[in-house]
Amino acid sequence: MSKCCKGKCWCKFLPHNWLCLKGLSVLFIVAFYVAIVFAIYMAFQIGTHPMITGSEMWAALAYYVGQTLAAAVFCLTVSKILNALAKIKHAVAPCCCHEEKPEEAKEQTK
Repeated sequence: MSKCCKGKCWCKFLPHNWLCLKGLSVLFIVAFYVAIVFAIYMAFQIGTHPMITGSEMWAALAYYVGQTLAAAVFCLTVSKILNALAKIKHAVAPCCCHEEKPEEAKEQTK
């Protein structure tokens, strides 16, 4: 083990090392759609609740559904930023995630 890697071995267990930027972008897109579906579900539940009427219903809708929609917009923004960073990274230094090993490349050419 080299000295430069000493103390940094735990970094491979952090979530940002599990996926490439493209994978994290997809993860945040999924979180965006989950938040949208949850906002629709909350709006339906608040709208059909018999004990909440009038201004209380509109205040609850604005507060709870608004928070969920803000989280959805945040997830979409992070996804777009990660997608742009992935394109920049690919232009500057191509990703090695999809590189083939030399043995596999030789087998495919035969």
